[in-house]
Amino acid sequence: MPGTRHVVLIVLLAWMSATTGVASACPYCPRTDDLTLCEKLADSDAACVVKFLESRNGEELSMQETTFLIVQVMKLADKYQADGKIVTAFGVTANSGDTFLLMGKKDTEGLMEWSLPVEIDEISREYVRQAPSHEAMSEPQRLIYFLKFLDFANPVISNDAFLEFAKASFEDVDALVRQLKASGKESGLRNKLRKWLDDENQQLDVRRAFYGMLLGMCGTDDDASFLEEKLMAPIDPQRIRPWIGGMMAGYLMLRGEDGLRFLVENKIEGLSVDESDNDLDSLRSTLVFLWDFRRNQFSEESLRVAMRKFLDRPEFAETVIRDLARWKDWVPLEKLIQSYGRDPWETRSAKEKIITYALICQKDVPASAGTRMPEHAMEAKKFLDQLDPVFVQAVKQSLGSVPKNPVK
Repeated sequence: MPGTRHVVLIVLLAWMSATTGVASACPYCPRTDDLTLCEKLADSDAACVVKFLESRNGEELSMQETTFLIVQVMKLADKYQADGKIVTAFGVTANSGDTFLLMGKKDTEGLMEWSLPVEIDEISREYVRQAPSHEAMSEPQRLIYFLKFLDFANPVISNDAFLEFAKASFEDVDALVRQLKASGKESGLRNKLRKWLDDENQQLDVRRAFYGMLLGMCGTDDDASFLEEKLMAPIDPQRIRPWIGGMMAGYLMLRGEDGLRFLVENKIEGLSVDESDNDLDSLRSTLVFLWDFRRNQFSEESLRVAMRKFLDRPEFAETVIRDLARWKDWVPLEKLIQSYGRDPWETRSAKEKIITYALICQKDVPASAGTRMPEHAMEAKKFLDQLDPVFVQAVKQSLGSVPKNPVK
């Protein structure tokens, strides 16, 4: 059985990574469990391009049947062949001759169950047919294929292409950009990204954060000025800007430390306490993004200094303390100890956050220290020893499976 110290350390590491760990999917795309067309095809037992012929039996969808003519078999479909017919047990509203992608899976009895069809035109049909599977090539190479369909006229295809990026890792997107730069093809992408970011169509709002980040990955100093103008534009109180974090990330990847100082001065120090919480939270999240993915462009201390400033904002303080603990920033320890039990740290939840921060600090002892405890660890231990031991133990237990009577 592991010792108490080892168990506590594992638990505390889990607490730190609960909301601040590196995400596997694109950090500036909406989280989704939706499947891409490639994933749906891979998961299906049969897939056919079909043409609408008729539907019948009234208005109730559950009571309708729809007859399709098979135009092309895209995936082994047993008895189904081109020019054959498929009758589904649901209704479809369409015009005669409209084409769809129809996918099915066999049930436990071996009967084909067809999913709702996806309407496609001839060009979309080729998009689906040529779309590379995950097994066919590397993810960066696959993304190059989907990149050219992000502004495709058919929204089914455009949204599917974006979904491929939303489910891609940042590392794969980064590798894609490096390939474009190596081949000298990034300028075309830069121009498209600026055009999309300038487009006021609100249907693009869900993509703006990703486009802002991507512009920062492939852009120039001129693009940094473009993003800065967007970041500093007057805020419309009637329209939230959930995408602003992606633009901040893109801007900071281009401007580095100078850009960080600019945003800290203008978005934290230059704003009133009750102004633009959305922008502030976006900047906080962007600092986490930089730490996880672009730390080589910034000194660790500059990121820590910027994050500490959020401790003075009560609405962010409890969240930020997790980030600082994960970054092993013990500079705020004394301030937090002095603030313990005082506004805004007087609630039980706030006290638990400070205690957990101190527990992590106490356990942060480099192997090179030997038996000598570093000053920050001694200060944390002294603070914890002064608190109600029952409360401290309760905090440990709430973090997960620290025994009531730990092994000595």
